[in-house]
Amino acid sequence: MSAAGFALDPCAHVTESAVAELRREAVSAVVRQQQVREGLAAIRTRACEIERRAARALARGDDLLGRQILARGIFTLKAREALEAELVECRAQVARLLATMVQAENRAWQVPNPLVSWRK
Repeated sequence: MSAAGFALDPCAHVTESAVAELRREAVSAVVRQQQVREGLAAIRTRACEIERRAARALARGDDLLGRQILARGIFTLKAREALEAELVECRAQVARLLATMVQAENRAWQVPNPLVSWRK
């Protein structure tokens, strides 16, 4: 029998390649989410230390020093806020990609196999 008799349905191949591409995108999105999570953990630690130092200065009655500490740490505090927002976006992107990937895999399984359809 010729090899052409066993060729897969072109639509199935396209669907399989689309699922593979979605998997790659999902893995990349999960990796990015983990990187943001790790960066956020580090910056949260720095931000907590800044806030703690400023609170100690304010508790001692040194308002000027407390404001200076916060002013010097404002970049860290703003970066923490930005990374928290980015993490929310990453989570949403991962969820969308996984949902799309599951739908594509379901469609790929529903593509009729031409080798089996003759038995019906």
